[in-house]
Amino acid sequence: RKNPTKKEILDLVQDTHFTEEEVFKLFEHFKSISASIESDGVIDMNEFQEALGLRNSVFAQRIFQIFDINRDNVVNFKEFVCGLSVFCTKGTVDEKLTFSFKLYDADGDGYISKEELYGMLKASLFDNIMLAMPEQHMRALVDQTFTEADENHDGFISLEEYRSLVMRHPTILNNFTINTDQMTSNSSSQIKSK
Repeated sequence: RKNPTKKEILDLVQDTHFTEEEVFKLFEHFKSISASIESDGVIDMNEFQEALGLRNSVFAQRIFQIFDINRDNVVNFKEFVCGLSVFCTKGTVDEKLTFSFKLYDADGDGYISKEELYGMLKASLFDNIMLAMPEQHMRALVDQTFTEADENHDGFISLEEYRSLVMRHPTILNNFTINTDQMTSNSSSQIKSK
């Protein structure tokens, strides 16, 4: 991939929380990641999973699908920067809330089911050996979450119900912030999620 044009950089500055200099430095990371397996100017699922340092493909796939705005099964530079913008320290609570809701809403129907929540909990714990949890405890946690969040008792958590839950428990979004300073100041570091 050739370097982004001045207009592409300025458009990204307008659409994200990054400065012009930060966008240019993120391009260096993008080039490195997009060439880590195949040098084709885009990030595929395997390169994405490797860059995040995630073992579990289900969790990485969900994040990848949200980054892949145009649904072409690769992440281009614009999608990369826009996705990272949500996770940076300047990303808003609403951006993080919407992203995390989409992460749990695996089928994209606008609601989180118990199975979707259970599946993402199981996938995220798979990547964290320190948080091993028996299935019955995961099911109990999902049930407890639904008891609190499913305000209209329809068996699903809507975006508004999720927003209420997050406002009562803001720590839900703690893992949706990464320090991108190292990426935008030192172009040799790798991206790692928390």
